[in-house]
Amino acid sequence: MKRGARLAVLLAALLVLVGAWYLAETLSDRQQAEIAEQAHEHTDISTGPAEDLTALAWDYFGDAVSLSRKDGAWVNANDSACPIDQTAVAPLAEAAASAQAETVIEHVTDFDQYGLADPAFTIVAATKEQVNTYDVGNPSPNGAYYVRMNGEDTVYVEGTMLAQTFQTSIDSLLDLETVPEDVGAVTGLAVETEAGAYELRLLAEPEDVWYTDADPWFLLDEDSKPVRPLDTEQTAALYSLAADIGLTDCEDWDARDLSAYGLDEPQGTVRVDYRADDGTEKSFTLEFGAYDAGDVYVRLGGSKMVYRVAGTVLDGLMYPDFDAMEPLNPCALDWDRLESAVLDLDGESYEVIRSVSTPTGDEEPEDIYTLGDRSLDAVQVAAWLRQVREMIADSRTDLTEGRGDLFSMTFRQDNEAWPEVTVRFMAYDSVHYLCAVNEQEYYLVSRTQADSVKERALEFLTELPE
Repeated sequence: MKRGARLAVLLAALLVLVGAWYLAETLSDRQQAEIAEQAHEHTDISTGPAEDLTALAWDYFGDAVSLSRKDGAWVNANDSACPIDQTAVAPLAEAAASAQAETVIEHVTDFDQYGLADPAFTIVAATKEQVNTYDVGNPSPNGAYYVRMNGEDTVYVEGTMLAQTFQTSIDSLLDLETVPEDVGAVTGLAVETEAGAYELRLLAEPEDVWYTDADPWFLLDEDSKPVRPLDTEQTAALYSLAADIGLTDCEDWDARDLSAYGLDEPQGTVRVDYRADDGTEKSFTLEFGAYDAGDVYVRLGGSKMVYRVAGTVLDGLMYPDFDAMEPLNPCALDWDRLESAVLDLDGESYEVIRSVSTPTGDEEPEDIYTLGDRSLDAVQVAAWLRQVREMIADSRTDLTEGRGDLFSMTFRQDNEAWPEVTVRFMAYDSVHYLCAVNEQEYYLVSRTQADSVKERALEFLTELPE
């Protein structure tokens, strides 16, 4: 074949390919063209109004849900005992009541191209007057969805009200339980597990049993007597595992066989005592069943609803480290009760007397500190007392004797149970002093902190008057 003839054949073939491509593109864009022609039209395809709806049903990827309205409330038509969250159904009813088609494609014969030959799911909405069936197909090019209504030969391009709102299961509509919402303050925690039992209590008057009210939480003994103070923040972290538990993953809303979840004989029972917002004392109980794949089954005491929560919730409640929860502030006293302080520093003894001024008019009472007949700078003394209160030990210790006293502080206070609190600092090692409080509690306090407390005291104690 001559060169010119070959070029003619190739050119003809190219034209055929271009034509085929153009035809394919034109056909594939036909839907978009039809949509564009009616882009500004909106067609009402709602079942509405929402208050008139009597039934909603849909089958989303095999999860069939059927709701009916009885006495104004939505119920599971398949099981009226199923607890339904009315607020969760409201968006579904609103979607059925306000569905609008952005465009309409009429006289459709090929529903497969819209994903409607085998719809992703079907929605049924009914009032007393009508029943509408919506088949939901593929997403359209503009992010809406193709919808077929009542088996018609028309395809509607519906925004997202129906298609997205009804992509839900019965689990997401359950009226889940929660721990009480009126918890004003947790006042107690009682835990009984296979690992042991313990009880914590918030004391209204902690100074009846302890020299400071800074940490009012106590571990109780078998006779419910407070025996061990606990750090407030760490105690809150412990009881929050139960008081703030999130019951969002419902495993069974009507558990008839508790043994399936290990809840016929719970491995852990937790009672949270609390003061409600109205001031009344209340409590709730959690029961923990078997572990499963890192989770643990739990229910509110007496409930038929079983939930999954992280197994670490029970772990934390079961194995608290009370040694690590003991407060490390050796001298967190209430300085409003302070009457005097005797400081033995560098071989000298200083007695600081505290009094309170009598205000006149709109004045506020002020603290007055004196050393003998000399007035001390109240700002300096207050800053020092704050430093003493905020002193934090590195750890507690069982040691009761160090290598001789270095300095000490005795605080006398208006407290019948604890009229005096003496804090002694003894040599221990190159980093710590051994700190003894009333010869009952012993701490290892950094030399840096303790020396700073001592030096700041000497600043105002030995300051020469001008």
